[in-house]
Amino acid sequence: MNPIIVHFVNQKLNTIGPNELISLAAQYQLPISQSEAVQIVNILRRQTIDIKNLSQRKQIIATIAKEVSPEKANYIQYLIQTYIDR
Repeated sequence: MNPIIVHFVNQKLNTIGPNELISLAAQYQLPISQSEAVQIVNILRRQTIDIKNLSQRKQIIATIAKEVSPEKANYIQYLIQTYIDR
């Protein structure tokens, strides 16, 4: 993966806000409510994210599935994977 893309994705995940997450999800037709976005952003802010760390990504997705919903965890996983595959 291109180091510039890695930096961009890490920065985005570590600084994204609820409204920006809702907007990003809407671009991919993934419905996320304001309260779900707040919960997801709070989960993301619990640690500094390194997108190349697969175990960390799995842990974050598992936490979102447990605390928000499995469906929303799949949405977030899809969004992250979209950027990783670029």
